[in-house]
Amino acid sequence: MSATDARTRLLAPSTVRATALVLCVTGIAGMIVTSIADRIDAALTFGFVGAVGALTLLLVGVLVPAVEAATSMDEQQAAEVEAGVQRLVDAGANEGDLRATVRNAVELGRRSAGD
Repeated sequence: MSATDARTRLLAPSTVRATALVLCVTGIAGMIVTSIADRIDAALTFGFVGAVGALTLLLVGVLVPAVEAATSMDEQQAAEVEAGVQRLVDAGANEGDLRATVRNAVELGRRSAGD
């Protein structure tokens, strides 16, 4: 992960996982205690708390690896583009014109993708 990604990340995945685990444990313990106390409404509430924790764990487990893989692929592609620009400049292309063309191509790709 780059320094820019670290600065822009709101919460670390480990923090989200820990919070979700606390929700799961609290939900399970709360369901047991409130069921023994014959408080069905409270048991349902704790059940929803546990379900939110479990869903959060599931989403973090699925999304974090996908985002990290996409980030590493972007960095690799950026390095390949920079190497290609350098090869063309070494072959005699005007660097300013070439970089302007690359910027225009990136902007066109963003507009085409709807970003």
